[in-house]
This record gives sequence, C-alpha cells and structure tokens, in this order.
Amino acid sequence: MLRKTQIVAENQRVLVFKNQALDRVLTPGKYHMWDIKNELECITFDINDLYFKEKNAERLYRHYPELSEHISHYQLGSTEAGLLYVNDLLRGVVAPSTHLYLWKESGEIRLDTVPIEDNINVDEHALFLINRAGANTAARLIKNDQTVAIKPIADLYVAKNHIGLLYVNGQLVKQLTPGQHGFWQFNHTVEVKSFDCRAQMLEISGQEILSKDRVSLRINLNASIQVNDAELAARSVDDVGDFIYKTLQLALREAVGTKSLDDILLDKLYVNETVKELVVARLSNIGIALLSVGVKDIILPGEMKAILNQVVEAQKAAEANVIKRREETSATRSLHNTAKVMENNPTLMRLKELEALEKVAERIDSLTVYGGLDGLMNGVVKVA
Repeated sequence: MLRKTQIVAENQRVLVFKNQALDRVLTPGKYHMWDIKNELECITFDINDLYFKEKNAERLYRHYPELSEHISHYQLGSTEAGLLYVNDLLRGVVAPSTHLYLWKESGEIRLDTVPIEDNINVDEHALFLINRAGANTAARLIKNDQTVAIKPIADLYVAKNHIGLLYVNGQLVKQLTPGQHGFWQFNHTVEVKSFDCRAQMLEISGQEILSKDRVSLRINLNASIQVNDAELAARSVDDVGDFIYKTLQLALREAVGTKSLDDILLDKLYVNETVKELVVARLSNIGIALLSVGVKDIILPGEMKAILNQVVEAQKAAEANVIKRREETSATRSLHNTAKVMENNPTLMRLKELEALEKVAERIDSLTVYGGLDGLMNGVVKVA
C-alpha cells in the first residue's frame, strides 16, 4: 500500500515510527501518509489511561525531544514517595525510585513528594485522601508503571484502652495512643504490637494434677491480671499471654503437688495464696501485675468422690450417735435427780401422782368411783 490513512480521535495520540525510529507524534485529526517502501508503523495510545505505557518509554523520551510536548516525566528519589493528583483528585501512590511518563493532555497533573527516610508518619489528611481514593493497595501502587506486592502504607488502628508499640525494622520507635495511624512501608518493615491495659480475667481450666497422696484432681483456676509496662512485657517475652498462662499453670501444679487431698480440702485458701506467692514476682519482672487469683473448682474422680462421700456419711453418723448417747445420758441423769428429790419430799411425790392421774384421765371416757376421793387417788395411782 502506497498511501496510508490514519484517523486520530480526541482521546488518542499516535506515534509514527519509520524504520523503527520515531518520526512524529499525531494529534487528533485525519492524516494521509505515503509509505512506498512500507517503512511506517503507527502505534495508538489512549491518553485517558494517563500513563505513557511503551516498553521503550525512557529511551524514547530521552532521545526524542518532541515527546516532551505531549509527555511529562517525573522521577522520585530512593527516599521519597509520591502522591499523584490529576485535576486535584488523588489517583495513586508512587513508590520510591520510580520514573513516571504521563500524557500532559490527560488533565492537570501534580506530583507531591513526601520524604520517608527519617519520618515515616502519614499525616491524618493524607491518610484520609489515600483511603478515600482506594490507593492503599498493591494494585494501585505506581512502580515504574507496574504493580508490586506491597501496600504503600501500614494503616493501623489502636483500640480504646490499648497501647500500641511501633516497631520499624525490628526496633521499637514509640508508643501509639488509641486511634488510627498510618506509616509508610517503603524501605521499612513496620509492625505494631497492641496491649490491652484493662484488668483481664484469665482462666486456667481442666488441669489434671496429682496431689501428694497420689489423688488425681482436676482444678480450674481464675486469675486477674493487668499490663503495667507494655514496653517491658514486649521486650521480655515473645507471647505475653502464653507466658502468663504457663507460669500460672506450673505454679498451680507445684502448689497442689506438695499437699495431700485432706490438707487441700481443709485449707481452701492454701492453693490461692501459694500460687500468688509463686507467680506475682515472675509476672512483675515482665511488667504484668497479678491482681487476684483463686481456685474456681476442685473436681475429684468418680470413684474417689464416692469414697469421700462414704467417709463423710460415716463421720456424720458417728457424730449423730455420740449426740444421741449424750442426750440419753443427760435424760437418765435428770430422772435420777428427780427421783432423789421426790424420795425425800412427800408433797412433791403427791403432785407427781396428780400429774400422772391427769394424764390417765385424758384417755378415759367415763370413770366409776368407789371408796371416795381416797379410793380414787390410791387405787388409780396403784393401778397406773
């Protein structure tokens, strides 16, 4: 074909190459080009894509000054990030050491640079704009026109009544107060450890422990703890919760294993006091306060529970028998004393007879009396 026709739309730009060298840039319009030797090649670009995505973009821009009329070039240093705005709207976050080639006609372009070497904090307004634009994702990160598998910003939230410890490249930098925080992750490894500063209840449940007399017990323990020094706790142990749990667990085993079952049941506060004594200093050394500790349940095996019930039943039966004998002895002694008093007092004896007659009379419907009152008194009493 000797003559070529090229139509360029308003949102397009066409690069015309002759013998693989850039010849010219076509703006919107209709063009007729002679190509007798078939030396021309046209590549069409949509400027709505914003980025000049050509594999040889850097070389073309450097060697063909006419491209600067259509393309803007931005370069970021190794210690700075960029916020790319088009028509005052944030379009993306630009990674350090990135070269950007953007179509000038796509809009009013602005690239704000942010130094990230000595200060990785992202101010609240910038964080809001980045999140609103959905630019804090690896897919939206601009890195030499390619995406990389890293989010540009560590967007962190510290809950109410918590303390956050910020680590950068493995070093503790500062404490974070409750709220939203953002930090640049370029060239840095950012990590936050969060600690709840409120009193917390921890349960050590289902612990199978042998007492000194080899009785198997299952014990549940409750403990109340509070973080006093988050930095000390993070510096001292890797997993604070696991350390507290195992420390209480070992102290409980030590307390129960040195006492017999009878001693444990008789002194119910022994386990609490012993565990607290063993644990409070260890936890204090890592910045944790032990507020309280107490045994929730002591569960015996089925056969041991039956035996113990029998022992208790026998003990109570023996106590009841002793009380019964004591009352019988007291009653006999009282009767003996009464008899001695009546023996030496005829009037009291006569009153006792009348009391007996009254009780007999209550059970008799009718009574025939012979011999007068004396016969009634003497006869009935003798019969009774």
